[in-house]
Amino acid sequence: MSTEKPKTSNINIDLDAMREVVNRAIRRASAFVRFGLDDLDERDGGDFNLTASIVYNFWPEEITSEFRDAAREEYRAWLVGSCLRELDLFYGLFLDKLWFAIEVGDLHGTSVRSDYMFDPKFARKTNVAAKQSAVAVKLGISDHLSELNSLSLARNALTHHAGVVRSPFDCNNDTRDTLIMQWLAFDMLASRDGEERVVDHAPFDTHTLPGDGPVQIGLRFTPREIVVPAGHQIKLTHPQIAELCMFYKVLCDKTLDGYRSFLREKGILPPGPDEDDAGHDTR
Repeated sequence: MSTEKPKTSNINIDLDAMREVVNRAIRRASAFVRFGLDDLDERDGGDFNLTASIVYNFWPEEITSEFRDAAREEYRAWLVGSCLRELDLFYGLFLDKLWFAIEVGDLHGTSVRSDYMFDPKFARKTNVAAKQSAVAVKLGISDHLSELNSLSLARNALTHHAGVVRSPFDCNNDTRDTLIMQWLAFDMLASRDGEERVVDHAPFDTHTLPGDGPVQIGLRFTPREIVVPAGHQIKLTHPQIAELCMFYKVLCDKTLDGYRSFLREKGILPPGPDEDDAGHDTR
């Protein structure tokens, strides 16, 4: 029997670096949307020729307004699909890093063989919702499975079929003939004298609220939903794309909060301020 003293390994987990993976996707998506879609309806794209050492012309000499409009809508679907792909892809990469960090946390204070291998199968999964579900089980948090599944289906339709929903492949209702896209978003609320209004745009006219006193402003995380029957094209507005970016950011932050709680339960992080206060109250 070997009497060799076990070696201790220290592994540093950088939560900010993990969060930056998702933030990078959000910055890319927001920049791509602004570069690509701002004033799109006012741009005609010229003659669609491509130039190298010579000019390559792949379109008729005269492009009808119908062809131009169709190309514009396909481009819009392609760009939105690319942005959803960015968010889905980078969120999956974030979960890969987080899963490794969870495995490391599970091993804290234990002894393992020198040839111990971390789970190689998690990163091979292509379904982000399934990854989030596995992480949520380990951390004891909400998995938002239906939202992430619906967004992955929308991304597939936008990427592979010009945004037109295919039955049953892109559908998630019981009869598999409709895509129901789901996510959570912030509503800004203004209230006075017990009456509450959703602020759709700024500036908000407070005179539409009853009474003369101060106006209270707040935020509420609210479910969103878009219903797209099979055979119809997914169309997202700028505000909806902005909300999707924010949904992934909030989901990332909440998942990391769950990981911090996981580390505290393992004794790797000290209790948070609220936990300290609760501990003092029970003594």
